Amino acid sequence: MFTALLIFHAFIALLLIIVVIIQPGQAEGGVAMMGGSSTGSAFGAETGAVLTKTTAVLGAIFMLNSLILAVVGPHFMNQSSVVEKVIKEQQHKGKK
Repeated sequence: MFTALLIFHAFIALLLIIVVIIQPGQAEGGVAMMGGSSTGSAFGAETGAVLTKTTAVLGAIFMLNSLILAVVGPHFMNQSSVVEKVIKEQQHKGKK
């Protein structure tokens, strides 16, 4: 399950990168200078709105998956987080 989450995370990251690169700049500069000026006509008149919503959704999924990986990851890797290590050290010092 952890491996599947990592693969999903990488896939979402790549999609997010692609969607951000496709978006037209505010001054139609960035991508247009690299030969990508036809993005508006290729995807229709409402390209900006669709890409903005897609970016927001992919960003939210990416952040949610990041949180899930942060919580689930240490359990699958049989490791504890830095915070847990500090708490255990403080408890161990307190017992002495």
